Amino acid sequence: MGSDIFTCVGIEIRGGQEPLFLPLIRTLGERHNSTIHLYVRSHEEEVAYRAHPERKLWQSVTNSNVHIPALRAEGLVERDVISRARKYETIIAEPINRLALSDRQLGFPFVAGAPRHPRAPFAEKASNTQLLHALSEAAAFWESEIKAKGLTILLDGSKIMACMARAQEVPYRRLCISRYESYFYWATDEYLTHPGLREAFDSLSEWPDVDIEAVYDVALEKYLFVSLGMRWRSLAKQMVMNSLRHFYYKARGMERGRAMSWRSMAFYPVMVRLAYNRFSKLAMATLKDLDGKTFVYYPLHKEPETALMQSSPEHLNQHATIISLARDLPAGVLLAIKENPSAVGRRPKNFYNEIAAIKNVVWLRPDTASIDVIKHAAATVTISGTASMEAAILGRPALTFSDRVSWNFLPHAVAITKESDLKTALDWAVNKFSDFDKARRDGARFVAALKMVSMDMTGYGRDKNKRVLLRPENVEAAYRGLCQSLNVEPFESSELEVA
Repeated sequence: MGSDIFTCVGIEIRGGQEPLFLPLIRTLGERHNSTIHLYVRSHEEEVAYRAHPERKLWQSVTNSNVHIPALRAEGLVERDVISRARKYETIIAEPINRLALSDRQLGFPFVAGAPRHPRAPFAEKASNTQLLHALSEAAAFWESEIKAKGLTILLDGSKIMACMARAQEVPYRRLCISRYESYFYWATDEYLTHPGLREAFDSLSEWPDVDIEAVYDVALEKYLFVSLGMRWRSLAKQMVMNSLRHFYYKARGMERGRAMSWRSMAFYPVMVRLAYNRFSKLAMATLKDLDGKTFVYYPLHKEPETALMQSSPEHLNQHATIISLARDLPAGVLLAIKENPSAVGRRPKNFYNEIAAIKNVVWLRPDTASIDVIKHAAATVTISGTASMEAAILGRPALTFSDRVSWNFLPHAVAITKESDLKTALDWAVNKFSDFDKARRDGARFVAALKMVSMDMTGYGRDKNKRVLLRPENVEAAYRGLCQSLNVEPFESSELEVA
């Protein structure tokens, strides 16, 4: 690829991204004379960016959220809708219903582990014909935009954008966390594929030792916000603010005002806190309680979540996963489960009690340090979550139910793509795995490779008030990382200014 890949850039900008993405857009314009077409997810954002002080940086602003009005369409002819949907299935080479998984409102029926996640009434009431029409409209939108505007690269959009870009052989990149410290990378598809990682691993002949004592920085910020939000004073403030937002949205006629009822929006934080209190009484096991016992660790995913819904569409039901694990564990081996704090309040009503009824399952306290559990577990299992990568880095057996995660090429990391393989994988991890020294070396080598093909974004994040923090060097790192992912030589420039 040459630098002309940046001739005409389509970029979808989401909440919280502006501090980084606006300087990046400016950089592409200055260094590559790029024409920028901006995409947003609401009419209000479209109006705001058209009046933005930096509006000269882009040629157009378009609301890409076309599936919402399409979901309400009336008078549809079912036969024609199905025919059109099947045309797009041929184009994207997968069932069109998978496109729904990238959207929390369209994909909510597939979120088996979070039926209490807030839902929009219009999405619940939509028929199958309306859903197929909405997905086809979204696919048609990106098909038209790519052709009409001559887009040469698409950045940071949804799965639907990625699918249509791939169908028309236009490069797609999405900014993702590398799940290690403050490193980020530009994924090449909606499955968050990390370009060049395996090649970098194979190229290394020496690397430093590594150990990890905590999860990646972005996760630490998330858990901090969750814990602060559980305080009763914070909950009262959230209730007032959610109520004010709801009535503001309604008064302005905004889409968000119709997304859920006032009652659901106002009292949702309290519902979460009460659920957390009930769960905490059930999840009482500590790591000390497991001392001297053999156990496998399964940390739950939050739902809905990109790492689960979009990255692992073949394996969505965590309750079924837990049952399978408990069923196939060797005798005397326990399954230790830890909840994701962000998921409490969204689970099915009897979810925790039904799992607790399985005799070889123990619920860990929610404040248990995940890294400590990984270090003592015979194996760590996730569908596609970070904990299994952390286990692999530490030289511990790591099992995933996705063959798309970036660390599966390591010898001590196993992807379970068929349930019939689960028993064998668990037996290997618990009873047969022994080469911990080599696994630790491979884990350290993996981290060295990860750093080689990722961007060090130290300083980029949010403070306790959720304000975005950014350094000028973060913008340069993002630009150079984007060029690296495309095999494009970055252009040099004078010192950047952060917007």
